[in-house]
Amino acid sequence: MMNEEYQQNEHQDQTGLNTAAESDAYNQAQLSDPGAAYYHGEQGRINLREPRSSSDKRFSPKTVLIPLGFMILHFLVINIVAIVVLIIALIIGSGGALDLNTLADPDYINKLIIERNSQITVFYALALLPVYLIYMYFARRKRPDTVYIKRAGILDLLPSIAIMIGTMGLTNLYFVLLTQISETNSFIARLMQDYEELSSLAFSTETDYLWLILGIGIAAPVVEELLFRGIIQGELRHAMPEWVAVIIQAVLFAAFHMQPIQSSYVIIPGLMLGAAYAWSKSLWVPIIMHIFFNLLGSLVPSLIQSDEMLQQIVIISEVAFIPIAIAAGIFMFLRSRKRKIDQNIGGSSVYEPSL
Repeated sequence: MMNEEYQQNEHQDQTGLNTAAESDAYNQAQLSDPGAAYYHGEQGRINLREPRSSSDKRFSPKTVLIPLGFMILHFLVINIVAIVVLIIALIIGSGGALDLNTLADPDYINKLIIERNSQITVFYALALLPVYLIYMYFARRKRPDTVYIKRAGILDLLPSIAIMIGTMGLTNLYFVLLTQISETNSFIARLMQDYEELSSLAFSTETDYLWLILGIGIAAPVVEELLFRGIIQGELRHAMPEWVAVIIQAVLFAAFHMQPIQSSYVIIPGLMLGAAYAWSKSLWVPIIMHIFFNLLGSLVPSLIQSDEMLQQIVIISEVAFIPIAIAAGIFMFLRSRKRKIDQNIGGSSVYEPSL
């Protein structure tokens, strides 16, 4: 009897838990998220606690260096892979011998890179994916709120997809505005022409749809979400409010695309992806949103570009979805706020960043 009491007291000293039920809850919590810290809360609850409170926002050199470093890495890997793919394509195209004269034609080189953009994307994504996953694994072990990876539910996914359809509708309206401006502004007209030429090469009727789906539809969204929402937004939220982190990562996301017209409209989905990630607390949500947006904006137009009537139906449908997207965004925001209030009342978390 005394031996049992001694063992119980020793276990309580080590874990702060009084009963076998509380001990089981503690063990189950540790299994579900070993990187997080737990404490024994009121009314016998086992509560998840992030290592720092929401008021502990500290700007440090790594707040800048980590996002900047990974963006530079992303850019370098893209260019290295593009060079390798380009050389292989030139060798194959010349019958096994590299014709150096072709390297002196920048227009031909650019055309070849754009045409093989989907293949380049698949290969650079495969190179970057393990790097990003390893970094996020260790970053999450050090501080769990760096990356949110909980399983996404249907109430996260359906509103988020609705948001992206509406976002595509906003993008279409933006292009209508740019088209009108380009009629009187030669600078915008040149930018629009460059963008249209780039799009026509990348998403022509001769496009290999398998590479398009794998590259633009899947690979690019996955690695870009790991970088911009997973790593960059996660690092920024340690130094500033979540809503500021969402805005900054969206600006970086837009600037990273570099083509002026594309950068000017990409900031809209960048904001939506960051906000949905903050509301859902699941990186799976912006990944699926991004995949859906890219397929809707690349694969679908490529498949129906010869049918003008069908194009108009798709565009009108996307624009009509804007009010639904707004309602879906409000729903996700309110659901996030309710979850935060419930957790605070239940004492289940002392740190829950939100917009």
